[in-house]
Amino acid sequence: MRLNINLASQKYEDARRFYLRWVAALILALLITGDLGYLSWKNHANTVKDRQHIDTLRNQIEEVEKDQRQNEAVRNRPENRDAIEQSDFWNNIIDQRQFSWTQLFSDLEKIMPGRAYVISVQPSLGPDNHLLGPDGRLKLELTIGGEKHENAVELIRKMEGSERFRFPEIEGEEVKTTAGKATVVEFKIVTYYTPALGPQPRSGEKEGI
Repeated sequence: MRLNINLASQKYEDARRFYLRWVAALILALLITGDLGYLSWKNHANTVKDRQHIDTLRNQIEEVEKDQRQNEAVRNRPENRDAIEQSDFWNNIIDQRQFSWTQLFSDLEKIMPGRAYVISVQPSLGPDNHLLGPDGRLKLELTIGGEKHENAVELIRKMEGSERFRFPEIEGEEVKTTAGKATVVEFKIVTYYTPALGPQPRSGEKEGI
């Protein structure tokens, strides 16, 4: 009968296998830790980048809102009220396709005397607040600049012979002198304008002031 007796003070273990498993586990743990660390860093970097982008957008929005407030303040000034109302009025007319702004100035250009020019055009609503009267005409108050009274007389004569303008009248005349510049005579003329019945702007097109 044969007996196997272990005389060692400690139980036998396979050290090589133990160290291989331990090193493999350590490497795996390091890889996992590295991946987690990379993902954490990437997430932090993306968070910082997103915050910077949000701050940039917020600053841009604040700039736009600031510009809007400034523009609104300028728009609401008493001295700009008439110009704004006139602009809104004309844009409303154009939106309704009731006549062409370009055509109006083209008609004025055809009859404008030499050395005379348009300073402003002010439309007037009828007593019923309609844009055009029953006859399809629009009342206009024109401010014309020229060199002498005869410029206004000539313009009135050409309006009377025009197909677009009717019943023109000179309502006022003012001589203005500016230092270093020639003397300008401004005429206030009231007339009725009949829009041309031409082709309307195509869909999506719009004239503006």
